[in-house]
Amino acid sequence: MKSYVALAVVFPALVVTAPIHAEEAFLTLTRSAYPRQDLPSSEDVITPADFSTFDTQNAGQAVSRQSGVAVQSYGNQLGSLMTARIRGATSNETLLLIDGRPVAGTSLATQDLSEIPTEQIDHVEIVRGGASALYGPNAMGGVMNVITRRALSGPTGEIGFEAGSFGRETYRANFGSRMGPVDYFLFGDQQNESGFRDNSAARDHNVGGNVGYSMGAGGKLIFDVSSYHSHAGVPGQVFTDIPTNQYDNSLEKQAATPLAQQVTDTNYLRTSYLLPLPMNSLMTLRAFGSQREAAYTNPDPFFPTDNDRHEQSKGGEAQFDLPCGVAVGGNFIRDREDNTDNVTPSNTFIRSIESWGLFAQDTYRYGNLTLIPSGRFDHNSEAGDSKNPRVQLVEDVLPWLRLSGSAARSFRAPTIDDLYYPFTNFGGGFSYQGNPNLRPERAWTYDAGFEVHPDSFSFRATYFLANVTDLIQTTTDPASTTMNIGSARRQGAEIQIDHRVNDYFHDAWNYTYLENRGIPAGYTDYVTLAYSPKHTVNYLATLTPVRDFSLDSMVRYVGSSFTDNDQTGTKLSSTVLWDLRLSYDWRWVKAYIGVNDVTNKRYEVQAGYPLPGRTFFGGITLRFMGRPS
Repeated sequence: MKSYVALAVVFPALVVTAPIHAEEAFLTLTRSAYPRQDLPSSEDVITPADFSTFDTQNAGQAVSRQSGVAVQSYGNQLGSLMTARIRGATSNETLLLIDGRPVAGTSLATQDLSEIPTEQIDHVEIVRGGASALYGPNAMGGVMNVITRRALSGPTGEIGFEAGSFGRETYRANFGSRMGPVDYFLFGDQQNESGFRDNSAARDHNVGGNVGYSMGAGGKLIFDVSSYHSHAGVPGQVFTDIPTNQYDNSLEKQAATPLAQQVTDTNYLRTSYLLPLPMNSLMTLRAFGSQREAAYTNPDPFFPTDNDRHEQSKGGEAQFDLPCGVAVGGNFIRDREDNTDNVTPSNTFIRSIESWGLFAQDTYRYGNLTLIPSGRFDHNSEAGDSKNPRVQLVEDVLPWLRLSGSAARSFRAPTIDDLYYPFTNFGGGFSYQGNPNLRPERAWTYDAGFEVHPDSFSFRATYFLANVTDLIQTTTDPASTTMNIGSARRQGAEIQIDHRVNDYFHDAWNYTYLENRGIPAGYTDYVTLAYSPKHTVNYLATLTPVRDFSLDSMVRYVGSSFTDNDQTGTKLSSTVLWDLRLSYDWRWVKAYIGVNDVTNKRYEVQAGYPLPGRTFFGGITLRFMGRPS
C-alpha cells in the first residue's frame, strides 16, 4: 500500500511493504510520500548524523548551517528565543511544523526552535519558497517540518551526559520499542547552566513521547505528548553599542535587566487515526492542541514589569490520499492569546482568531517529467479569504542531471499582537498600539535549479525570487503602530556541494547569496532591509583517520549586515567561525569533545545580545539496548 506508507514518513512506526520506504521518503513537499532521491534542488533533509558534527542541542541549532536559512538567537543561554528565516523572509513568514502541524497555530507568532530538543528529532525537512498552497498562512519564505522519532524495532535505549563552558550540564535519555501491535518512544532531558552574562543562569527540561496501536485493516491510532519547562534569568538587550574589538570579558557580560526572570511552560497533545481505504487510498484524521505560557517579571524600581502571556492553539485536520496521486483535505485552527499585565492592567487583553482551509493536489508523471500542481483556499476570521496556487516541476534529463522549478503564491496572516496589542506607553513620548485593519502580506515566489549527481559527488544550484506586497511593519514615529507599508523583492542563489573523496575524508559546503531589498516605512524607494547579509558560507570536513574515530571541522562565514533598513543602525560585522569536534564511536559507547569558535571571535547575531566567544564541550552516550555500532 503505497499511500499507507506515505504517512510512515510522519509516523515511521507504520510497517508495511511499499515501493518507497519510510527512511527514503519526504513528506513536506507534497504532504504524501515523495522519494528523497527525486527531490528538487530547493529541498533538504537534515538527520542527526548531519547535525551531530557540531554541538547541537535543539532544532534551531540543527538547521543553522543550511543554505538559505538564518537562525537568530537572543543570546546563547538556555531559555533564549531562537527563530529561523528562509531566503530573507522574517520568522513570521517562515512556517515551523512538528509532524506536519503548526507549532504556534496561525496567529500566535511564537515559533521557538530552542524548545525542540535533538533527542526528539528523527529528521528535519526544509522546503524553500512559498508553500501556502498546501500549508496555508505564514509559509512565504518556506517550511521547516520537524519529524519526531518513532520506534522502528525494539527495544532500543540511550542515556547520555554532556558538560560545557559556563557550568552547562545536560542529562538525556530515551527508550523505545515495538511489541506486537503497540509501538512507543519516550524521551527526556534536563539542562542547567550558570550562563555567560550576568543574570543568565537557567535550567530547563523536556519530557515526552508517543505511542501507536495498529489494528490491521482497522487502521492505526497514534498519540503524541510533550512538555517543556524553562526558568531563566533574562539579562536583556545591551542598548549601548559595544564594538566587538572592545569586548573585555566584562562589558559584554553586564546585564541590562539584572533582576529579570522568565518562566516558560509549553505543552502539546496530538492524536492521529490512519485508515487504509479501497483502491490504494488512505484517510488521515488528526486532532491537536498546544499551550504556551511565558511569565516575565522584572522588579526594576523605575520600570517594573510583571507580564503573563498565555497562548493556546487547537484544531483538527483531515486528509485523503486518493488514486492517481491525488491528495485533498482541510483543517481548522483556533488560536487564543491571554495577555495579563499586572503593572498596567489596561494592557491586559484576551483575543482569539479562527482559520480554516481546503487544499487539493495532484501528481502527474510523463516519462522523466514530474508535474505537481496544488492549490488552497483559506479563510481567516480577521484577515478574510485567500487563494494560493503552486506548481512544481522536476525532470531527470539524464541519469546524473535533474532540473527543477516552481512558482507559488503565498501569504502571511497578521498575528494577534499585530492586530490587537493595546496601547502601551514606553515613556519619553514613545508608544505603540496594534492595528485591527491590517491586511495579510502576499507574495509570488519562484525558483529554478539543477542538480548534478555522479557517483560520490553532488552539486546543486538554485536561483530564487520573491515579490512581496502589503508588508506588515511598525511605523517609526513616536506614536507607532503596525501598518501595511511597502513591498519587498528578495532574490539570490543557493549552491550546495557534497563530496565523498574516500572512506577517510568527506567534505561538504553550501553558499547563499541574498539580495533582500524593500520599501519599508518612511522610504519611497528600494533599500537593503535589516539583518540581510549578502553572503553566507558553511564548510564541513570530516576526517576518519582510524576506525571508530572522527574529526569534524566546521567553518562558517556570515557577511556584514545592519540592524535597521538602508544599512543604518548598528553594524554587525562579518564573522568567520571555526568549530572542531572529535568523536569516538564503538559498539555501545559514543564519546566526544569539542571546541566552538576556536579563534575566540566576539560577535552578535542579534544586536545587543553578545555571544561568548570560545567555548568547550564534551559528553558520552551509552546505548544500553538495541544493536551496537
